Amino acid sequence: MSRIRDFYNKIKEKPIDNVVMRLFSSWCLTALVLLTLTESDFTQLERLAGVSLKMFIGIFAAIFVVITVVNIVRKRAYDRRILPVSFGLYALGVLLQSEANFYVGLCVAVLAVIMLVYYYMTGGLDLKNPFTAKKRNFVIITAVVVFAAVCGAAGVLRYVSLYSPNYDFGIFCQMFYNMRKSFSPVTTTERDKLLSHFAVHISPIYYLLLPFYFVFPSPVTLQIGQTAVLASAAVPAYLLCRHFKLSDAKAACITAVTLLQPAVMSGTLYDIHENCFLFPLLLWVFWAFERNKYVLLTVFSLLTLCVKEDAAVYLVFFAIYAILGRKRYATGVVMLIVSGAWFAAATHLLDKYGDGVMTGRYENYMVGEGTLFDVVKNVLADPAYVFTQMFRDENGAYGAKLQFLLQMTVPLAFLPFTAKKVSRLLLLLPAVLLNFMTLYPYQYNISFQYAFGSAAFLTYLAVMNLADMKPNMQKLFSCAALVCSVVLFLNLNATQTRRYIQQYNANCESFAVMREALSEVPEDKSVCASTFLMPHLSKRSVLYEVYYHTPKDGEKLDYIILDARFSYNDEVEKYTALGYKVTRTVKDGDTELLVFMEPASASGVEKAASNENEKVPEGVG
Repeated sequence: MSRIRDFYNKIKEKPIDNVVMRLFSSWCLTALVLLTLTESDFTQLERLAGVSLKMFIGIFAAIFVVITVVNIVRKRAYDRRILPVSFGLYALGVLLQSEANFYVGLCVAVLAVIMLVYYYMTGGLDLKNPFTAKKRNFVIITAVVVFAAVCGAAGVLRYVSLYSPNYDFGIFCQMFYNMRKSFSPVTTTERDKLLSHFAVHISPIYYLLLPFYFVFPSPVTLQIGQTAVLASAAVPAYLLCRHFKLSDAKAACITAVTLLQPAVMSGTLYDIHENCFLFPLLLWVFWAFERNKYVLLTVFSLLTLCVKEDAAVYLVFFAIYAILGRKRYATGVVMLIVSGAWFAAATHLLDKYGDGVMTGRYENYMVGEGTLFDVVKNVLADPAYVFTQMFRDENGAYGAKLQFLLQMTVPLAFLPFTAKKVSRLLLLLPAVLLNFMTLYPYQYNISFQYAFGSAAFLTYLAVMNLADMKPNMQKLFSCAALVCSVVLFLNLNATQTRRYIQQYNANCESFAVMREALSEVPEDKSVCASTFLMPHLSKRSVLYEVYYHTPKDGEKLDYIILDARFSYNDEVEKYTALGYKVTRTVKDGDTELLVFMEPASASGVEKAASNENEKVPEGVG
């Protein structure tokens, strides 16, 4: 009786709060139980057909009683602790079943932040023990490991499951093969002819990965290399936090947010791209600038220019900020001149010797045959027109860019927009130019590589703006950013990786059969293949993609290899008319996986006939 009396006295102090928390906790746990018991995902209404009202009330009442009994037996109210745990468990179940639905993740993030604000207002965020360096290191290392594991697994699984396309992964796989042989970044897959990749994009930064590819000459090395490059951004992010005098706890939160914000991993979902270097390098540029480390500032700025010809645009905007916002005239002017000169030289080289600059991505600012200078002129002459383009997509709708904006800023708790100094808003201009002014759909799609540079600027802004807040607000915003980034990381990225794992487990034998068949094609043979086969055939000098290849007069390739997982009849007809013949099919059981075609010469026909009489290994036909 004494225990019951003690508990009654406790709940009498805040009866409504305790009961409400217990009810919400019971509701979350009940929903979690039903989510677990039903087979189909939560978006399917049919799954609730077997759930009766009596069943729901029974589970709810049982959980409520258990929570109440725990409070009585333990002589203390656990309601404040049980609520976030129960909500977190249910949210985790929902996020892992949401099939990367951003708006589901957004709703979960909003609810989590509301709960966070409530705990903040009622003193629930106070830490009883100081946040030690050991705890800081644990948070940062955990974030790095989680990011590397999820990102690395996604990249490797895409490759081994033969779902990495030629654009852009197959291109770079063949490029590194040729770089390893001759240090020359040439490909035949990028423009359907023998051409240096630097004629398309000037990206010498790739040579930083070449030593690793020399030791481990595999496309997997490139996927893991990109993961390592992005994970390294944790170092400059943490150093920036310490420079702005954020505490260990807040620095740990923001460093974790730096990696877990969806823009960082989502940009790898179409495999390696030189833009991945922008994210850590720009953060290093910002840190060196803040610390007046001019030698390092020069080194990291030059490395940034080596990423791609348009990387200079990021440094131009940062130089403008250094001049107008920080009054660092000498540093800003030098950076502006060097970056502007490099951009002008690079675009001139591409126009004269390469494939030219991709000005078509800004054709909505051009009249007729325009140039980049026409874009600048028209933007300055009619800024109102720019506003009409900012949030519309190529189809005239407004949802895609708005979603992209939320995906970029919600994980940072909107910190980039809380600047007390108006001059800091200049740091938003790279995102405005490169992600919002264009109608090129991939530049405002978070699943592509065009968000890396903008994400670096937004992270830098978030750190500076957070440092300007009062300590209690710093605590609230850093925790909110961590909660939002973790929720959306689970929603968009962990879900995607889980899908790759399920897909691989369900079809691993078929994938193994396909990889083995492709590995048997000699490196000295010329090949034209379907897009998802290209990375696995990349170790050769002559390689074309079927969809983009235009057969040349008198051309006879050694193999045409088609991905039978998708429709291939049109390609068979096309190459049959050109004098090729189906000589082999690769199967897993009755499932057709690959189709090999060769020139229909006498030797080719004889070979085909002999293949039909050979004993076919199990799983291959």
